[in-house]
Amino acid sequence: MKKATLRKVLYTLCFPFLLAGCEDKMDEHYEIPGWVAGSEWEVLSSGEHGNFSIFLEGCDIAGYTNMLKGRSVMTVMAPDDEAFRAYLEEKGYASIKDMPVEEVKKLIGFHLVNYSYTKDMLENFRPEGSGVADDGTPQLDAGLYYKHRTRSQDEPTLEHNPSTGEDVLVYHRERFLPVFSSQFFSTRKIDAKSNYEYFYPNSTWTGDTGFNVSNASVKEYGIIANNGYIYTLDRVLEPLETLYTELKNNPDFSTYLELYDSYGSYVVNNDLTTKYASAYGVEELYQHTHTGVPSIAMEWPTDSEYAFSSLCSISYTIFAPTNEAIEDFFERFWKKGGYESLADVDKVALQMFLYNYIYSGSMLFPSDLKNTDDVPVSGAGTELNINPDDVAKDRRIMCVNGALYGLDHIETPSAFSSVVGSIFQNKNSLSYLYALNGSGLYSNYVSDVANYVVLVPTVDQFSAAGIYTVQSTQDLEQEGEDGRVALNSAQKQSIMYMHSASLATGESSELPATGKKVYPLSQSWNYWFVKDGKITCNALFNRQLNPQNTGGSPFSAFHKTTSASNGTVYSFDYAGIFTSESTDIRRDIAICADKNYVYHHFSQLLKRAGLVSGEMLLPSAYGRFIAFIPTNEAIEKAIAENRIPGITNGTFDADGNLSGTIDRTALSNYMYSYFIIMGDNGITSYPYVGSNMKSGTYRPHLPKAKGLVYTDDGSRLSVRLEGSSNTCHVVDTYDQFPFAFENCCFHLIDDVL
Repeated sequence: MKKATLRKVLYTLCFPFLLAGCEDKMDEHYEIPGWVAGSEWEVLSSGEHGNFSIFLEGCDIAGYTNMLKGRSVMTVMAPDDEAFRAYLEEKGYASIKDMPVEEVKKLIGFHLVNYSYTKDMLENFRPEGSGVADDGTPQLDAGLYYKHRTRSQDEPTLEHNPSTGEDVLVYHRERFLPVFSSQFFSTRKIDAKSNYEYFYPNSTWTGDTGFNVSNASVKEYGIIANNGYIYTLDRVLEPLETLYTELKNNPDFSTYLELYDSYGSYVVNNDLTTKYASAYGVEELYQHTHTGVPSIAMEWPTDSEYAFSSLCSISYTIFAPTNEAIEDFFERFWKKGGYESLADVDKVALQMFLYNYIYSGSMLFPSDLKNTDDVPVSGAGTELNINPDDVAKDRRIMCVNGALYGLDHIETPSAFSSVVGSIFQNKNSLSYLYALNGSGLYSNYVSDVANYVVLVPTVDQFSAAGIYTVQSTQDLEQEGEDGRVALNSAQKQSIMYMHSASLATGESSELPATGKKVYPLSQSWNYWFVKDGKITCNALFNRQLNPQNTGGSPFSAFHKTTSASNGTVYSFDYAGIFTSESTDIRRDIAICADKNYVYHHFSQLLKRAGLVSGEMLLPSAYGRFIAFIPTNEAIEKAIAENRIPGITNGTFDADGNLSGTIDRTALSNYMYSYFIIMGDNGITSYPYVGSNMKSGTYRPHLPKAKGLVYTDDGSRLSVRLEGSSNTCHVVDTYDQFPFAFENCCFHLIDDVL
């Protein structure tokens, strides 16, 4: 039979098993075709392709002889005797019989790949479909499914579970063997030789027309046997360890591992327990997992043996600082923020520190890190600005679940140089850190795409606002009906939005020390008002409307603390935190009966015009509106002069009640002109000096009402009725700042329209 035909038959026989994942059933169902001479054992024993006596001896010691003789369908990566003698000499063994049996099983098993793979399949393995695109375009993700399940597996280990104080038996999955093909590097658009040899400095890239198998070159491809394919190697394959094991075995990374393990836990695996626990004489089998960071102690990125795409492609890249590098970073960063030791640093800050040095999903090679056009982004959402040439050769380690770069020095991570960097640094910013952590907005604030001004309240300011900082749970709480309850994500989002302003392109992130400025916030229809080096929010500003308000000026001083990579950070002196405006001002205007309110007389006119129904202000029925409200004094003067259409001989008594002859229709038509329905006019911003609401004529909702001509001259606002020369100016009493609420906004003007 021709060689090509044989390959197709073997592929047809094996691939259904691959898709079904029935590895344990394969030995039962696979029957050796009678027309193929020679098992893998027989082929390797024949001497036709070289001498493999040591490898076969190892197979015998490890108990794999029957598999090679036909009991299993597999792909064999076979080092010849010359390669094995060099390996044994390096490890200090006179012969393979001198190695511990478990070590032999681990070593030999790493050379035995489940299922039978042709050269083409190993160059471009397809766990799901062919990957061939239309019109002859290149195959999708060619070569990126590069890992293959082997027979190499560590025995379960007895490990201490710190959460219970007990020892538990941890199960270890089979190792996956990396096969780096030329297509793997071609798809990644990186050079094969330099990137491969970066992690394997004692090996040579020879895979331009095929592949390298982990640390070995292939001497002969795809030797056919009746139970699979054989590839002869120039080196013995070194069994790869997990990222966790490599870190654990090097005392230089003990601090990093301790930090990482603070997110670790031991979890019972029910499936493994059912299958294997009794064989080991225990009731439960565990896995060492991590929460919030990748589970680098696990051999597999998923618990499912059927998730082929993930098992064959996903890995992690860990950039682990040494003990000295972490200590140096603590001294120049966290110590300045009030922390006394690394153990004192908050867990959320530590988690983000770790995330700045983690890349998930695939393995990063040095060329990926040098790609200035597409810099990879860490788990913290910031660019990994790491020079791979600065990593010592003995700290570049290929692992079974990813790649390890050991860092002898670290710069301040990009996230910690952003506008939220100081909250990761300063102990008195923990409340704001927990708000950020629970808001889901982290990536917004570390991105260099946007530019921000950020106010950072202290723990004391949060406490003054009735929000308590609980370090044991890394959360914020406030009093509820049944005691303290944690703030939800929407509340934390609101806190972040109320203390940060996203700036327009080219806008300075420095708060002005003189003059006035309005900053719209991401919390819809909320604003900061800045005046001569002091700041407030609209909710505090609006308190001035209450005649009983005794809080004094709503403005408080701000102080620059940090110039960040994407903006500027300030502290501020207000005894609390900024909150969004929740007052229903429309109702307050509708029911107003106290003449001391600045909008009292306007409310009286609305009632007499029939624009108030119960507690509802009728113009609000048409959507969010903007109103220009004459002061009480201006209305009194206009009433006395009979200048308000629909009212004759009007007067206000001592209690502020309006009397006189009222033409409701005429008054209603007139009063509608004071309101601009935003939706009717396509307005997306409340008006203030320099706002997005441009000067122009805006139509009232009522057709018979006259249009309102609005003018922003760059220093103050004014309005007049369409066709009238009587210009009404926004009063200066409130610095031209708007009274902004959730569903409406108003300014006070110095005359009636």
